[in-house]
Amino acid sequence: MMRAVALMVTAVLALVTLSACGSDDPYCGEVKEHESTLNTFGQKRTTTAYTGYARTFRAVAKVAPASVKPDWTAIAKVTEGVLAAQDEVGVKLEQMTDTARVKKLSTAQLKKLNNAYEAFNKTADQRRAVVKNVQQECDIKLT
Repeated sequence: MMRAVALMVTAVLALVTLSACGSDDPYCGEVKEHESTLNTFGQKRTTTAYTGYARTFRAVAKVAPASVKPDWTAIAKVTEGVLAAQDEVGVKLEQMTDTARVKKLSTAQLKKLNNAYEAFNKTADQRRAVVKNVQQECDIKLT
């Protein structure tokens, strides 16, 4: 009888533990929902694509565990910063390969863009942290 009770308790504990992570968890569910966007981050360098990336980062940040919430928030903020800088100088992200258009930008405009890009590049540690956390917490491998 004690053995049956012990097995039942073990089974219940296992079920509770398993249901606490994975797709039932809002964080992992949000990551899973946006897995395709997260795995293609940076492949499309357009204003529309980066707007989608920023929205995804914000959505995940809202439900992220406290340990990585600042990382997700920082990534969202710098992505939004790049978009804001592009908007302020009047050049879409996809137009940055147009050298004639870029040459028309003032030194101040170029500095604004450079500052936004540098802030984004400084989040390499945060990007690595969220990829590692998603793998550990959700068993989802982001590329």
